[in-house]
Amino acid sequence: MLLKPFEQAAMIAGLRALVHRLDSSHPLHIKISQDLQQLEAGDFGEQSIIRELQKLSRGLEIYILHNITLFEPVPIQLDVVVITPYAVVIIESKNIRGNIELKRSPRQMVRVLENGDKHIFNHPEIQLDEYIFGLSEFFKQLNLQAEIFGIIVFPFNNAEVYYEEGKYPVLMRRELTYFLRQHINNSKSKSKIPTSKIANLLLKHHRVFQTPPLCIHYNIDPKAIKKGIFCRHCYQFKLIRQKQSWFCPKCKIYDKTAANQALQDYCVLINEKINTQTARYFLELSNRHLAKRIVQEYSNEKEGHNNQTVYYLKDRQRCRRN
Repeated sequence: MLLKPFEQAAMIAGLRALVHRLDSSHPLHIKISQDLQQLEAGDFGEQSIIRELQKLSRGLEIYILHNITLFEPVPIQLDVVVITPYAVVIIESKNIRGNIELKRSPRQMVRVLENGDKHIFNHPEIQLDEYIFGLSEFFKQLNLQAEIFGIIVFPFNNAEVYYEEGKYPVLMRRELTYFLRQHINNSKSKSKIPTSKIANLLLKHHRVFQTPPLCIHYNIDPKAIKKGIFCRHCYQFKLIRQKQSWFCPKCKIYDKTAANQALQDYCVLINEKINTQTARYFLELSNRHLAKRIVQEYSNEKEGHNNQTVYYLKDRQRCRRN
């Protein structure tokens, strides 16, 4: 059963907005683009693993949860959790290309690309050690007993993996369902764990990680952010107000809610609160009444009165880009 489906990483929405609204000549633009690519690759890999696991869930008593974050007693963020009748399995996904060597002593993950570039990363075992410890402490706090183990999974065949024998199995995605079936078949002599209870407790205690506005995260001056309402299709042209809608002169498309996207960008990049004057400045509107109406229609919460009114943009996780 897919109890917590795949969900896009929270920072991707903001990074996409930042890449579009930050000039390509900005000294941080390359780094931000790379951060976005890494997060998107990670998401793509995790999504493919979830799809593979759904094949396994047919007819078996298992629960699948994506992206579980616990803050207590030890902060941990788990890519994929599979709860079988006999154990809780933490899957650490590594969507990384090239020749990959998982070294045992010292524990390192070494990648060599086709052009000879060499990169050294933390071994996934180190991460799994932390996650298993954190989840064990979480279970102790709730008086739960369950075996926990980890698996390192490479979701695609763009990695050629050389593996020195270690603590946790290293698999390609297509091996995952067979491995877990074997685990279940070989564990039938063991006592079963309360799968439903554990799954629902993880869901209950999961907390969404709140990232600060990305101008704060990357220490970027908000003045460097491009203002205006951009086309959501080409993102190259600022839209023109026509026929009570927004018009892109390149795409020849009208978009009545394009200003909402600009407010979402402001929310994830600069501040989750805005007043009419700031909205008018950021949206580049000459009509203050239009600016006020746009903000009022978008926001469900405000504080203050008259010229001191401040509107909240971050409502029910609305500050996200599709």
